[in-house]
Amino acid sequence: MTHSLQKPNTPAVLNPVPAGLSLRGEIRMGFRCNARCGFCYYQDLLDNPEEKEPTTERIYQQLRVLRQNGANEVEFTGGEPTIKADLAKVVGYAKDLGFGNVSLITNGLRLAKRSYLEKLVDAGVSDILFSVHGHTAELHDLHTAIPGSFEKIMLAMSHAQAIGVRTRTSTTVTSQNYLHLDEMLAFFINQGADCINLAVFSPVAQAGSGSTQFEISYSTAANALKQAISRHRSALPPLSVKYIPFCFMTGFEEYVMNLYQQSYDPDDWNYYFSNKVRRTSGPITAMLFDLLSLSGALLSRSFANARQDGLLGLKVAGFTRLVELLRKKRLPVCKDCSYDLICDHVWRNYARQHDAADIKPIPGTKHTHPGAHYLVASTRTTGTPLRSGKKYNLQTVGGQQRAGSSGVVPVVELFDSSGQS
Repeated sequence: MTHSLQKPNTPAVLNPVPAGLSLRGEIRMGFRCNARCGFCYYQDLLDNPEEKEPTTERIYQQLRVLRQNGANEVEFTGGEPTIKADLAKVVGYAKDLGFGNVSLITNGLRLAKRSYLEKLVDAGVSDILFSVHGHTAELHDLHTAIPGSFEKIMLAMSHAQAIGVRTRTSTTVTSQNYLHLDEMLAFFINQGADCINLAVFSPVAQAGSGSTQFEISYSTAANALKQAISRHRSALPPLSVKYIPFCFMTGFEEYVMNLYQQSYDPDDWNYYFSNKVRRTSGPITAMLFDLLSLSGALLSRSFANARQDGLLGLKVAGFTRLVELLRKKRLPVCKDCSYDLICDHVWRNYARQHDAADIKPIPGTKHTHPGAHYLVASTRTTGTPLRSGKKYNLQTVGGQQRAGSSGVVPVVELFDSSGQS
């Protein structure tokens, strides 16, 4: 059997698409993991007993809920999804339900074995987000605490690309790697990453019981991010910078993805979908969750805009707004910022731990649509079949000339509208 995925014969030229809601959902396979990243969300659960992890039947039920709510793509996360014994079976079930694209987020340790990767691709995996935290073994392995993990994830990426699977990278920006962001972006571009995600680490939000060894301030991370992006801007594939307020990324706002942008990122999860499947267990709890989300929409500071995306848009905006109110803090200066309505601001404890004087409003007309400025939101529509990507010219985003663009922006290859290969 050949495992090489064929390219479309005549791919359509990709034009910017309206920034619509993502229809990708997420299924958390559990918390168990075979790495020990110091910045992990789930430090206390990495050795969770198997009997406390989701059963396969529970995962099937969550997949059905996602489809019933309109999701047409799914991403399996963890912990580490590849250590689940029947992952291939679960992927096949997702394809049988009609999910157009099935994605994994992985540390790549198990996928270094090509036969296992081929098994998952045969089952239906078409997109993999690899967690890579350095451009050298020394730097990456420092973050994962697993000697040899860099060699394995690089081997896994090369296997995926040889087979024809779309490969993306996700990097947590920390105090240990931020000085190497320039080299890391060059490395990811050279490796042929189809998309690059950079997530700024904050122990306030992410490492519930981890050390602060990897902690970095917004301002320190932003300076390094802007320098690295500026240097490689004309050669970058779609890139997002996650979990940092817009005011720290002045001049680079088109890359910023926070909670409000997440649901407009075609490669990320619709925030409402993912939380609904995690937090409900039947029709009654599902109904209560929807009522709660819709009540949150009444508190939205851009209610009219949320209505443009229909009932689903109201639920997404409402749930996201409730999370912002519970977990984030809007400082007084934020009211004067042009991004105030589409920013989720700072974690509640951040201002107490760092100098809030760096938070300065960006002047201008108020932005009201979370995805209108966001570059990645216009690169594709969820549900479109994916393959590892040829690069096309993309000179505008949402009808506007991309700020600072050379006129050439690499984007992922898509099938033509017929989906034929």
